[in-house]
Amino acid sequence: MKTLKQLALATAVLAVPFMAQAELKAMDDNALSSVTGQDGISISGSFNGSIGSVVYTDGDTNGGSLRLETIAFTGFNIADNAPVKVDVVTTSITPSGGGTAVATQQLQISLPTITGQLSVGAIKVGGAGAASIGSLAVNDMNMAGTTVKVWGH
Repeated sequence: MKTLKQLALATAVLAVPFMAQAELKAMDDNALSSVTGQDGISISGSFNGSIGSVVYTDGDTNGGSLRLETIAFTGFNIADNAPVKVDVVTTSITPSGGGTAVATQQLQISLPTITGQLSVGAIKVGGAGAASIGSLAVNDMNMAGTTVKVWGH
């Protein structure tokens, strides 16, 4: 009796996937023309950050340096309805020495409108103890339409 119950249970478990199968139906050209497919990824979000300082030091005999302090970027937003898009594309590339163009797959990154502000709290000429000569703000940066392609060679 125990073996019979185990056999019935095993049969039921094995039958479940077949009961869950969806029925496939043929589509005519009219119905198929309205079907779309997508691939690639999209990225959206809000980005903020800070940098303590960026220092440029002149290497000539007179020396000297330029120091940017208290750098912040805030409110860099990429909307859900206009994300960064990452996709694989194929481009025909002619080798640098000439010859026949080669179909090359590339990773393509397309940038949307990205809003945000970049600020530099102090600009100093000289060392860290020098007095600030001012500050800098970059507003309404727009990189819409920028495309970056990456591939190996």
